[in-house]
Amino acid sequence: MFVAWQARRLWRATTMEDDHAAYWRRRSRSPGDVLLVALGDSLAQGLGALHPERSWAGRLADAIEARDGVRVRVVNLGVVGATVADVRARQLPDVPALGPRAIVALAVGTNDAAQDVPAEDFRRDLDAVCAALPAGALVADVPDLQRGVVRERGMRLAEVAREVVAAHPGLRPVALEAAAHGIHVWEAGPDLAHPNGRGYRRYGRAFVEALEQ
Repeated sequence: MFVAWQARRLWRATTMEDDHAAYWRRRSRSPGDVLLVALGDSLAQGLGALHPERSWAGRLADAIEARDGVRVRVVNLGVVGATVADVRARQLPDVPALGPRAIVALAVGTNDAAQDVPAEDFRRDLDAVCAALPAGALVADVPDLQRGVVRERGMRLAEVAREVVAAHPGLRPVALEAAAHGIHVWEAGPDLAHPNGRGYRRYGRAFVEALEQ
């Protein structure tokens, strides 16, 4: 019974990447009164949640629509496995023209922690990304990665991220590390490495709180 359940979880995890990317491509073509550009990694895509719109990007868009009574067009440039260097080199050049009703949001660093990217390299690239973002952009620190040496690396990079964002006072910090702290097993996705829809509720709330400050 348990083996079959786990097999179903793993099968869902293997199909999510393509399904989620296809969803965001479709959604980017939908019109909207407000443009939300999401940058980052698999957390922007919503990997781990059965429904990609439950990612932090989707939840942030929903909150803007509910608060302001508008339609939000989401251009999700997040890529599974992306590091901050990837955001700098490959995602920033694809950011569309930003009008007065545009919001840019970024969450990156989990893959940097997994790959043991040196903190100073992370700082350099994140600083360059932040310098290119418009005033009012939302920039997250690194979520609590829960266990082992990867968690320790993530904590170091989260501290660096907070320092970098503080050096760009026009940006809005998002406290993802605090939001993800103590996440429960029932908030994990099929691969047990990403949040599920419940877990992403924490991430979305952190972005919404930053937007409202």
